[in-house]
Amino acid sequence: MPAIHSQRNAYILLVLTMLMWSTNFIIARALHAELGPFTLAFARWGIALACVLPFALPRLRRNWSQLRAQWPLLLVLGLFGIGLTNTFVYRALQTTTATNAVILNSATPVMVLLLGSLYFRQRLSSRQWMGMTLALCGALLIVLKGKLLEIGGFHFGGGDLFVLAGGLSWAIYTLGLRKLKPGIDPMVQMAALLLVGEAVLLPFFLGELSSRGLPSLDAGAAASLLYLGALPSVVAYLLYNRAIAMVGTAKAAAFLYLMPAFGAMQSIWLLGEELHWYHVAGLAAIFGGIALSSLSRGAARENAGAALRAKES
Repeated sequence: MPAIHSQRNAYILLVLTMLMWSTNFIIARALHAELGPFTLAFARWGIALACVLPFALPRLRRNWSQLRAQWPLLLVLGLFGIGLTNTFVYRALQTTTATNAVILNSATPVMVLLLGSLYFRQRLSSRQWMGMTLALCGALLIVLKGKLLEIGGFHFGGGDLFVLAGGLSWAIYTLGLRKLKPGIDPMVQMAALLLVGEAVLLPFFLGELSSRGLPSLDAGAAASLLYLGALPSVVAYLLYNRAIAMVGTAKAAAFLYLMPAFGAMQSIWLLGEELHWYHVAGLAAIFGGIALSSLSRGAARENAGAALRAKES
């Protein structure tokens, strides 16, 4: 029973994480004219670092030995998870369409599973592959507005390569979390990763600043940037890291398909767009795929047995 509760809590954390992360594409696209990709990334993670440091610094001394013992892995995680992933996406959104970005971003869960099967030799069940495929179809159904045949008109541009590079960076980060030994305080770990990411971004930020000048933001844009630096950058990352530790990468990967679904829902709620059949069908397919890929064989047998006993009683 405790294991079941632990899985349920992890899934709740993952849903909340994807809900916050789904706003990233919307805000980045809205601010792309005011902020360059490196400026947006550097400002976002700088705000996140300012939020985390007051909690991390008092705990640094008792976590110092664990940080030193795992510093090579922390450098890799900070480079790919903080420095590269979203920067590639922000760079892509300067030139590619939002539709292209969301479609290509749907390849990220597959990258996580493929890299995991290659590096960790983890065998994926047919149930997991079926669930991932069902969730992918649901995401594409929403993005293509129910016209799945129009995927043949998808145009691959230079900016789209950055979306794929961002997905690959995220897959490396996700799998790297499995190698991280437990014991480091989450706030200290987050601060370390943010410092690495900011160090990577600093020269590119300064170069962009010298060519484009200081950005000018209105109150709405500044508020959006502050939100991006606080909730999706700090709270969501902490929840994601915790969920990975609880259920592993393969089960967590399927939840990434919720981002385009939540993005579509936010467009309906915040921008007044209409709710269509493909939103409902796509969400049902995504949640069905997540349930199918997340349910282990043992849990499936246990749930089937419980259902049979309930039916007989």
